[in-house]
Amino acid sequence: MKDQLFAPEAVRIVDHMPSKALCLEFMCQLLVDSGSLEIVDHFLDAVKSREEVMSTGIGKGVAIPHARDISVKELRTALCLIRNGIEFESLDRKPVKLVFLTAVPNDANREYMSVLKGLSEYLRQDDKRLPMMEAKDEKELFEYARQIESQIHLANSD
Repeated sequence: MKDQLFAPEAVRIVDHMPSKALCLEFMCQLLVDSGSLEIVDHFLDAVKSREEVMSTGIGKGVAIPHARDISVKELRTALCLIRNGIEFESLDRKPVKLVFLTAVPNDANREYMSVLKGLSEYLRQDDKRLPMMEAKDEKELFEYARQIESQIHLANSD
């Protein structure tokens, strides 16, 4: 991962999100705004197809939707904190507050697996996940995202 996994323009806090579908659309637009995605509809279709196979709501208030697609220019993860939570068909059937939408170029399979593994390992830890859910603003949430990115980079340097 030579570039940033997270970009400030792709990290947002909202109070409410009407649906999972609108959340994914909103987050795809964040990826466009960050310069990592060219064709929104193509990537969004890939994400929705992935969600149809199995929800990426991993439990504990977290979802990690992801897809590899030709429309992705660079590996990037958009992050959205939804204060009131959203139904995401999670494994534990609880609302999701943290959504990490990862866009992956077709040729980045090794990085793809590394990011998904790093995100899930980091977010499994209550002492790291819970403070993110209480971030006071987008700057603080972005700082948490940078901590995740640093941990992923460290794991990859071993």
